[in-house]
Amino acid sequence: MTAPKNNKRGRAALVVVLCLLALCLAAGGTVYGLLSRKVKAIQAGADFEFRYTVTSTASRTPALYGVLEQVGATQGTVSGQYAPGRFQFTLTSQKNNSAFTRVYIDANETLYDAGQLYTYLRGEIVAAAPLAGLVLPNWSMGSYISQTQLASLLGVELSAVEMQDMTNLTLGLGALQKVTPAGALDGYTYYQLPAGETDLTCIVGLPLKELFSGTTPLHILLTIPQHEVRISLSGTVTAAETAVVAPTSRMSDADVNNFVQLRQALEKFAEALQKAAS
Repeated sequence: MTAPKNNKRGRAALVVVLCLLALCLAAGGTVYGLLSRKVKAIQAGADFEFRYTVTSTASRTPALYGVLEQVGATQGTVSGQYAPGRFQFTLTSQKNNSAFTRVYIDANETLYDAGQLYTYLRGEIVAAAPLAGLVLPNWSMGSYISQTQLASLLGVELSAVEMQDMTNLTLGLGALQKVTPAGALDGYTYYQLPAGETDLTCIVGLPLKELFSGTTPLHILLTIPQHEVRISLSGTVTAAETAVVAPTSRMSDADVNNFVQLRQALEKFAEALQKAAS
């Protein structure tokens, strides 16, 4: 990684699923060395699709869970493509089966489609209060933003959209531990990845009898004590030719500042609606 260590710890809430996918792809290569052809094919490029659920492990609402809850994203699907050193994917809310954002990650940056997120949230607000469509304009700026800009847009501390550094998770064959976690799926064999210096827990499960099929089913369980959340993903990874390209439509800092003012106005509008309804 070329990014500084502090930046490694900054994986935003909306890409928590994607970090796991990187691990499971790497884990597949270490645990099943005999399947070298299949592993090499996946490492050269892959399509993936997972259903995910994020749950809180705290009595209060953790910041990360709260951000996901605000956009109706505690459950949904994540689908996209992997190319060596790069990911791109779309997060779809189970609430209304609509894409609420898209994400791009490489070794140097993590970018989020704020334009899509705004369009999703605007649609939710207008559906609840049609008159809001008169004061909320359609998106007309560059789409993708950094995680620092995302925190500013959402009006939260950067730590609320950061994810714990996962670069210390080791994937050596001899260090993997076979486990039987709560919520295990029938027919799946599970391995816990050593966490190194981190305090998170990552468990990857797969049905051994289907390893030679064209599509690889996976069940991934991640617990992040830092953010007091647990994430479950269930889906498939398929080797495929992919072309993952960094997005060119980017928001400027000036656009972000303008949007923050719009968000603040939106919050006041929502408060006025709540008062009027009470």
